[in-house]
Amino acid sequence: MHSISRKLFLYQIVLLAGCHSATPAIAASGSSTVSLAYMARLYTMKTSRSGTRIRMENKWNSLEFETNGRRVWINGIMVWLHHPCRGSGNNWSIREEDFKKGVDPILRAYSYVPKKTPKVVVLDPGHGGKDTGAIGPNKVYEKNVVLDIAHRVRKHLESRKITVRMTRTGDTFPSLPDRSDYATKVSADLFISIHADGAGDASACGVETFITAVAGGDSSNHYGEGADTFPVLNNKFDSANAVLGFSLQSNHVKASGRSDRGLRRARFSVIKNAPCPAALVECGFLTNPSEESLLNSASFREKVAGGITNGVLGYFTLVQRAR
Repeated sequence: MHSISRKLFLYQIVLLAGCHSATPAIAASGSSTVSLAYMARLYTMKTSRSGTRIRMENKWNSLEFETNGRRVWINGIMVWLHHPCRGSGNNWSIREEDFKKGVDPILRAYSYVPKKTPKVVVLDPGHGGKDTGAIGPNKVYEKNVVLDIAHRVRKHLESRKITVRMTRTGDTFPSLPDRSDYATKVSADLFISIHADGAGDASACGVETFITAVAGGDSSNHYGEGADTFPVLNNKFDSANAVLGFSLQSNHVKASGRSDRGLRRARFSVIKNAPCPAALVECGFLTNPSEESLLNSASFREKVAGGITNGVLGYFTLVQRAR
């Protein structure tokens, strides 16, 4: 395991290990929402409220919901829901799909992850060749940064006797379909696409992780805009995606020390067509001068690689516990 992040990795596993072991019914029959009161009973949590936040916690885990908003903080890590938490007074609920394919898998991973231990991890360094990806003000190219990070992650995982394949190992440009097709060809058990962000606003910063949006749900960045909501191949792994995405985001935030932009949902081609649990990790904003400087540093890229590595190992450990 990446030495500088071992404590962080173990911290996440201890938190998630403490959930209630029973498996009661998800919600009242026919209900399309799940109340926060139900969740408090399920997880044996105490509830409190401060302003626009409703907090629930027990000895091992905490949930903090944003009322009339789509964000929930699970053990301090931001997770974006497909729909806002709605209600009034003491009666607040989230949509059932956000509970079944988001919150509950993260807190009770053993009920949702595949029981088969993963054998092959595919790393997908974004862009490459003619496609530079994001470009920083000092001409640092995304394609080069993410390739270096992917090689570092590969080295760490292979040192743990995990088989790793990469969609590109040099400055080439596999098409988007080529990347997911490659994952199918090598019988991938996990698919992780590695990127760096870009934005028109140079102050934008932080790290985020994307997993596939559920069928019928908007992407996190296009809520209410009537975008594509059709089911996709990767939806069969919705719950496992949540477990993987949270493990990656929580470890990445802790290892990098950058601000937490959350675990989000989208229909990016490389993850929506992946034949296994999949996630896309954004390692910071190259268009932010401070984060460009960090991403241009080998020591920071090693921190990022350590966080991604521990995210993968965290998922492996949760699968082993489920077995």
